[in-house]
Amino acid sequence: MKRIYLAFVILVASLSSCQKYLDIRPKGKFIPQTIQDYEELSSNPSYAGNGNAYLERLSDGIYLAQSTVNSGMNGAGSKTYIWAAEYYLETESDRTWNDNYNNIFNANIILQEIDGVEDGTQERKNVVRGNALCNRAQAYMNLILFYAPTYNESTAASDLGVPLITIPDLEAKSSRASVKEVYDQILSDLTTALPLLPDEPKNVYRQSKGVANGLLARLYLYKGQYEKALAHANEALKTNSTIFDFNEYRFINPDRPALGIANRALAQVHPEMISYMTTSFGTILSNSFIDPDLLNQFDPKDLRLKFGWSKTDRTGVPVKEPYPQYINADLNYNIAVPEMMLIVAECHARLNQKDQAVKLLNTLRKKRFASEDFKEVEATTAEDALKLVIKERRMELFGKGLRWFDMKRLDKDPRFAKTYKRANTEQSYTLAPGSSHFVAQIPGLVMKLNPNIVPNPR
Repeated sequence: MKRIYLAFVILVASLSSCQKYLDIRPKGKFIPQTIQDYEELSSNPSYAGNGNAYLERLSDGIYLAQSTVNSGMNGAGSKTYIWAAEYYLETESDRTWNDNYNNIFNANIILQEIDGVEDGTQERKNVVRGNALCNRAQAYMNLILFYAPTYNESTAASDLGVPLITIPDLEAKSSRASVKEVYDQILSDLTTALPLLPDEPKNVYRQSKGVANGLLARLYLYKGQYEKALAHANEALKTNSTIFDFNEYRFINPDRPALGIANRALAQVHPEMISYMTTSFGTILSNSFIDPDLLNQFDPKDLRLKFGWSKTDRTGVPVKEPYPQYINADLNYNIAVPEMMLIVAECHARLNQKDQAVKLLNTLRKKRFASEDFKEVEATTAEDALKLVIKERRMELFGKGLRWFDMKRLDKDPRFAKTYKRANTEQSYTLAPGSSHFVAQIPGLVMKLNPNIVPNPR
């Protein structure tokens, strides 16, 4: 069989596959043996920290100065911004691919070995299994949403997805499974994990029923199965329904907003968190500016605009670019209350329940304005409500790693498909409806080392 090139880097606390094939324990490796070892391995921070920061460069919410684009044109930072055909050279690694498959490999080891652990109750083993299944599902969701076409019921069985590997075999056959097969595996993993997981995790690196329900809500939304997405989002909200009030924010220095917010909660302790997720490139939006079209979506009195972007730099000098600059803060990729509320609202709108959708929007928006500035939104039809929800997702979920996937799925809906255009005037960067560039190319290095992996169309 052809070797699948996944650039596995086994975690420090990982179980080496050498034990399976060679029946030896390699020197310098820690081999988990106890239930506590497996609990720690299944909650390694890498599972929560592999969010794809380049999703922010792909989204339509930012503007980069032309000098910034030009200086980074040899790297993925600028290539994603201009919606290039490929982001990496054949000699370059792609962390989105590598890190997610590394996590899948380690999850597969846990799932294969956990039943053989001699100590620990069945309940503890079940929780470890639930964590591993949830982690694997999340990794496959990251991969399928990025490297494969949007789910289409009529073509999913033939559309190419990503390699589907469910055992820890570095020599696994590497041909791409269909989109349907990968989605089915994700759904199987999450539905199996759900009853095994606790209501409350012991720490932010362990999974819970809320996490599984949140991932299921996302996946059913992307599949267009709105009743199921609605049900799972509501279940996730039973875990946490707190909406942070933006009126509580205060700047470090009100005269220099770009210095940041004094009381911004870290992602891992944010009051709206259902599941902690982040990215290792949390500074990717530094020196970026708001896209003018996104700027026009905001009410000028929206506190998300006030605490998100600044017209002056950190020294208090007006920025040179024509649009406000993003206030630096680490990206927060959490599954969180606002996202689940917006999934519920979108599903209500798509199911012709406009009043429920609008009510949820106003409940959320009320925490994003000063009381004297808040005005309720209204919709006369379900389609009007849906447009309000999509607009709200764009504003509320900025910097959450979700807008690119929204752009991708909405491109298949004639009501929302559009030509995206960067605000740069020196060069023109556009993304046309139906463009093959909505689907990321499989990394060239992967295809070079494994010809069995078919590239995406270009």
